[in-house]
Amino acid sequence: LPLYARLRHSEQQKVFKPHRGRRVVLSTNVAETSITVPGIRYVVDTGLARISRYSPASKVQRLPIEAISQASANQRKGRCGRIAPGTCIRLYSEADFCGRPEFTDPEIKRTNLAAVILRMCALQLGEVDQFPFLDQPERGAINEGYRLLAELGALTTEKKLTAIGLALSRLPIDPRYGRMIVEASRRSCLRELLI
Repeated sequence: LPLYARLRHSEQQKVFKPHRGRRVVLSTNVAETSITVPGIRYVVDTGLARISRYSPASKVQRLPIEAISQASANQRKGRCGRIAPGTCIRLYSEADFCGRPEFTDPEIKRTNLAAVILRMCALQLGEVDQFPFLDQPERGAINEGYRLLAELGALTTEKKLTAIGLALSRLPIDPRYGRMIVEASRRSCLRELLI
């Protein structure tokens, strides 16, 4: 049985229904959520996952396949044996496991900060580099976010929101896509762009 977020609800529910015999659940990073599938006795862990990362060079949010952290591997192991004893089979060596980072990088360090900066400006939370994040983003990532927002016409040179920036801050999407929507609306071709 497949199990992933975009699967229809009725298909996802098959995993949780009582059954006789064996059942194999093929999932992506469901194992790293708090979901508990009853009756799981074995977990086979590839040690890999698609992890969202922003590439400043190409200016694209990517989903490269990477080795997971020790914490993620332990989360995966925790999916078996919840109700009865279980076994986790890792398809990588113990030395490989020990050489991995203890935790996955926080998302604030892996994403384009333009949307964060835009939202902070709209909510008047002050300068991003002064905000007390639990994990402070890198200065280069902050500069890149400001540069993109200036390029989109969302911020003035004094880092103040423009009318376009205010409109973008109300859209729950990437500022680049939001800018296309705002401009399409202005040019009376919004329906065509939304397709």
